[in-house]
Amino acid sequence: MKIRCLVVDDEKLAQEVLVHHISKFDILQLEGICNNVFELISVLNKDKEIDLIFLDIKMPEISGTDFVSMFTNSPAIIYTTAYNHYAVDAFNQNALDYLLKPISLERFSKSVQKAIQHIRPLPPVASLATDANSYFYVKSDKRLIKIDPTELIYIEGMRNYICIYTETEKIIVHSTLLTIEENLKHINSICRVHKSYLINFNKIHYVEQHTILLTNKKSIPIGLSYRDQIYEKMKIM
Repeated sequence: MKIRCLVVDDEKLAQEVLVHHISKFDILQLEGICNNVFELISVLNKDKEIDLIFLDIKMPEISGTDFVSMFTNSPAIIYTTAYNHYAVDAFNQNALDYLLKPISLERFSKSVQKAIQHIRPLPPVASLATDANSYFYVKSDKRLIKIDPTELIYIEGMRNYICIYTETEKIIVHSTLLTIEENLKHINSICRVHKSYLINFNKIHYVEQHTILLTNKKSIPIGLSYRDQIYEKMKIM
């Protein structure tokens, strides 16, 4: 589901920067731009489904922090300001984040990740079955897909998404590699070999110069910090 958001700032340039940054994230849906707190209150009184507000602090008549203090049940707040001395007040109001202008896309991205975790927390990736084959299920595109670990080849992590590659299909799941690694730690053949990859050791074709070639011809790098444990697990004779 999209995160429905508003931009509230009395400066045109600041609005344009935020609108530009928001456009780079598919999960964010911009519902409006407000020039002051009065416009913001008017929008919120009409639309109860706003999830997130990018809120400037220093504005005429009513500041952003004053708004949060007086408005009960406010949506999640990410403060945007050119002044760092408001930070304590902002976090005392449980703001998700505090962005100092000029706001870079990289820094904005970190705020978006916080918002996702707060507003759209990830569901448990795997609901582990009780049968002897240790089948597990992942949620993808509103479906629960059953995966046989013996058919799993590798899993690739991409920020808040993972791609699961089996012998027959590629499955995209909204989760993190760390989360699914934790859920699958009971399966001894599944192991992390790189910061971005988990593999099924039973699907290794050969290893050459710190690179693993899998049975589906996919080449996977071995991360430096994982090499010792991987070579130990391989039980080289």
